[in-house]
Amino acid sequence: MFGVKRVQEAPETVPEPSPTITPEMIQTAFEVLKSRGIIHYSSGGAYVPTEAGWKLLKEIKPLREEFFARGNSHVEATNQRMLVITKNADFKKDVGAMIAVGSEKACTDLRYEFRNALKEAKRVEITIEAEGVEDKIVAYGSPALKLANNEEIMIRKDAFIDGRTLAILADKAANELKQELIEKLRNPNTTVKITLEIKP
Repeated sequence: MFGVKRVQEAPETVPEPSPTITPEMIQTAFEVLKSRGIIHYSSGGAYVPTEAGWKLLKEIKPLREEFFARGNSHVEATNQRMLVITKNADFKKDVGAMIAVGSEKACTDLRYEFRNALKEAKRVEITIEAEGVEDKIVAYGSPALKLANNEEIMIRKDAFIDGRTLAILADKAANELKQELIEKLRNPNTTVKITLEIKP
């Protein structure tokens, strides 16, 4: 696995900036939802969900993966481009990027529907929590994702993709995590909770 040359692939889809939301756009959206029986205009002067609307809201649940790893005394968290979580008990490569070991999951362990959603270039929030300290990373999936590695998960700030890559265009790398969290990750007795949540 370590001797394979990585080939860079540009993602087919790059998330575009959200458009500026105008009052007219909001009003149009309300009218469409009202015409479909999802909301109604209440006597209190506000739009509220109908019974069908509440039922729909309850059915829409964000895709979520939650698993645990542990800290390691060799965590440096100095890499400026990525961070890595491994199932291995220890690590000898990507020292500056590795933030947790002994992970319960790697790319190939993610549920089928979660992997498919990532390949639709959806936004994913990665929350890393250790002993009450947490930090959050926002990144994106891509149709070019392979999700083929059975040992590691890698989050990248750039658009590089190989079998370990879970998400790209992240807003943080290992060196940008909260310093308090990094200190927790350097303790081999620390339990690290990783939550991956795909947002609509």
